[in-house]
Amino acid sequence: MSKFTSKLCLSALLGAALISSVQASDKPSAQGFNENNVQGEITYYTHKTDFVENGTYDKFVKEFKKLYPKVTDVKVIGFGEYRSLLRQRMNTNDYGDLVQTLTSIPANQYPNYYEPLNDLYTTDEIYFPDTWEYQGKRYGISIGNSLEGLVYNKTVFKEAGIEAPIKTISELYSACEKIKKLGKTPIFINFGTKWALQQFDKLPIVIEGNADVYDKMLTQKAPFSDKNSSFYKSLVILNHLVDNKYVEEDLITHQWEDSKNAFAKGQVGMMYLGNWVIPQIIDKGGESKDIGFMPMPGNDSGVLKAQMNHDFGYAISKHSKNKDTAKAFLKFLLEKSNFDELTGFIPTIKAKTTTLPQLQEYLSYNPVVLQTKPDNVKFIQAANKAKIDFNSGGYIQDLVTAEDFEKALEKLDNRWERAIKRLKK
Repeated sequence: MSKFTSKLCLSALLGAALISSVQASDKPSAQGFNENNVQGEITYYTHKTDFVENGTYDKFVKEFKKLYPKVTDVKVIGFGEYRSLLRQRMNTNDYGDLVQTLTSIPANQYPNYYEPLNDLYTTDEIYFPDTWEYQGKRYGISIGNSLEGLVYNKTVFKEAGIEAPIKTISELYSACEKIKKLGKTPIFINFGTKWALQQFDKLPIVIEGNADVYDKMLTQKAPFSDKNSSFYKSLVILNHLVDNKYVEEDLITHQWEDSKNAFAKGQVGMMYLGNWVIPQIIDKGGESKDIGFMPMPGNDSGVLKAQMNHDFGYAISKHSKNKDTAKAFLKFLLEKSNFDELTGFIPTIKAKTTTLPQLQEYLSYNPVVLQTKPDNVKFIQAANKAKIDFNSGGYIQDLVTAEDFEKALEKLDNRWERAIKRLKK
């Protein structure tokens, strides 16, 4: 085992906070499915439209069909606005065979939509085993995992006279000002893509210093406008970046692919995302040696905290008529494809390792590692009733573009308060 691999594993186990697992009684068989039934056709709905367009999934399907010759086809369909478009399909029973979990579906509704997957892996074999668990049954398995932070251009930093890591919010603003004076975009937030703004729904965990921030919101009177709340502090950071023109000039236009091109060309200083974006920047022509990665500061304490997240979860439709084939393809993607390498994810299968050098740099700053907790059912129910699309970015777009930022926060609090009251009835 390499020094880097050892360090990554050690960091991933810090305080046992990073890897929590329910002691489910699942005892998977060697496969978790009947190989004789792996045949016919399945449909997989994914958010990875780039892999659909560049032929990556075509290669995966070809390799999968070599292993299972009775499989006639795996239709892979990509949705750009995955959360909303798949949710529409899930209002019917026709949403394919293999899908990705949605945060808008609370755990107590998993049995209505998804097939239990306890027979595929034990809790010891995978990261985030309990994230999509309900009443001892596992309904989702993470497609991959990432550390959240600032992906930065080393050449731009050197030109601007900035040293990594940035340890405080004040240092972040100062760095943005220096990059701005170079005539470059300090931090590209991909405002127009909408989904990329989910980072500021995640930042409260770093600011708070623990993953209970969402549970805490259920008891807070004004989680958005209270100046002491972590959500307020997170959204103020975003608003400050926008107000001071530290972000892309055109906020409304969808620029996801363009943002990666601009970063690769040295026109952008930073992006606040997970390590998964690094291979995508390299794919656009960026040099790995020019790309750095460090934790995102949450305050001015100087203590760095690292948030480790799962991404979407793989799930199998309850209504699938070909569940064994769907399970086989799910396991193929996790175990035999190079999906992790291409995406830069930390593999869900613990036995697999990652070689992304930027993760080595990130962990060298010795951050306190925090793990995202499973979604709280009441939190999801409250968000749905309040019509606040956490982790999708829509409400953040409306908030930042509002004429009065503080009043917009108060309106969110009013919606949240009404939703909480309705939950208690």
